Amino acid sequence: MDIVSLSDAPGYDSDRWVAQPFLEGSQSNVRLIRLSPGQALPPHTHGSSDLMIFAVEGDGTLDTDHGTVRLAAGSLAFCRGDEELRVANTGQTGLTLLAFLAPPFPPRSETERQEVLGSGFGP
Repeated sequence: MDIVSLSDAPGYDSDRWVAQPFLEGSQSNVRLIRLSPGQALPPHTHGSSDLMIFAVEGDGTLDTDHGTVRLAAGSLAFCRGDEELRVANTGQTGLTLLAFLAPPFPPRSETERQEVLGSGFGP
């Protein structure tokens, strides 16, 4: 088991955004993202990994193929890995995000797919 704390993570950098691994697992990982006011991540995708973004503090926007939505402290967003997204800090204080990435379960055959769905663990 691993436990990490935001207080041990790097702080904001007014010259550039911060995005780095925060907690690594064998099937998933969490990245810490810190954006100072006015900073934004470039548009990007995450391949085949599902992505959940939790806003820990601050206020920003999330731009996706589906439009722009507010991403404020306490918000949790879900994006498919192939969706292009961009996060920007539109607030007056720092925006801290935790980005949870997990690869999807890839059944190898229709039989295996049916077994996964029947077990209650599938999508």
